[in-house]
Amino acid sequence: MAETFATAGGAVQPDNPDRAFIHQTLTAGVGNVPLEMNPALIWLGATLLGGRKGALSIGFTAPSESIQGNGVVAGGAIASMLDLAMALALLSKLQHGRTCATVSLTVNMLEPGFVGKFAVEARVKRLGGRIAFLEADLYDGARARCVASATASFAILDVRS
Repeated sequence: MAETFATAGGAVQPDNPDRAFIHQTLTAGVGNVPLEMNPALIWLGATLLGGRKGALSIGFTAPSESIQGNGVVAGGAIASMLDLAMALALLSKLQHGRTCATVSLTVNMLEPGFVGKFAVEARVKRLGGRIAFLEADLYDGARARCVASATASFAILDVRS
């Protein structure tokens, strides 16, 4: 549900609550904050590790339910981690009343990922009026191996009431 705020003219303008939460957390300079805004973030044990507007470090924990028959984390779970982190990085840079939606997502699997902790470094590369371009790298828990990388484009939209 969108949060609403009164503008200077008295009109009520809705906001994306995820954007507002990320903005408030970065402004406060707080790190290691659980991200429990939606079921996907909860399932993947997402945590805002730190960052700045447009560049975030997000921790994830791949649950045992995310593994395939060969014992590695499914590509869909890895893609979700990358997509979620990029969306949050973009939201951190957007103004009140704006939100985003993934238009395209390209993921390159570089190494097998195993159940446990991961960290994504997500960055806004270009922010336009309607489209933004982002990139991200997903590392294993020790940040010794880059498991996957991604690029994406996102539509920038007004939040609906």
